[in-house]
Amino acid sequence: MFDVGQILRYPFDDQKWAEKILIGGALNVIPIINLFSAGYALESLRAGTQGEMTLPVWEDLGDKFVAGLIAFVISFVYMLIPGLVMLLGGAGGIMGMRYYGDVGMGITGVGVIMLTFVIGLIMAFFLPMALAHFTAEDRIGAAFEFGEILRRIKAVFGEYLVAVVLFLVLSMILGMICVIPIVGWVVFLFGVFYLQVVFANLVGRLYSQASAGISPPA
Repeated sequence: MFDVGQILRYPFDDQKWAEKILIGGALNVIPIINLFSAGYALESLRAGTQGEMTLPVWEDLGDKFVAGLIAFVISFVYMLIPGLVMLLGGAGGIMGMRYYGDVGMGITGVGVIMLTFVIGLIMAFFLPMALAHFTAEDRIGAAFEFGEILRRIKAVFGEYLVAVVLFLVLSMILGMICVIPIVGWVVFLFGVFYLQVVFANLVGRLYSQASAGISPPA
């Protein structure tokens, strides 16, 4: 199991950690411009796949923007799946109302919401490892090789699950801090970017660990 303390501390080993986090946090709140921050996080993920616990430098901004845009497209496609389920479920709800009235529509609606929620969770769980696979293979199609992604998740399932839950818990804590005027907003602003970078690097290292722990497909 990975050392949580080490994971959360390593960015501060960089002499320019404050500058790097401040830049990323500021860019992260601006639509479109936040693709630079997404690309930076992807570089942190790539460093993790190579076994490195380092903060990337803020250079090659064009590459960062393109990487962030690709990450956005991949994430959009993943979240499009539960969206399509909701859309199809809405059509089913209309049919249910037509034949069974409000009761039919209500039952269909609840079922669709639950199914969409479950599928959304599954896609969100897959997404970080999918981005790691894309980064390692440098192919957009790699992000949709579900069989290979599942194999890697299974190879490090316990640690991967803990990592995802840890990220969600820390994100919720930041969300609660955000209600504090001014100070809470500042902590949230830069804390979110810090968490993205740290979590990305951890997923990258778990991906590398999974690579060593599974045999190549037949």
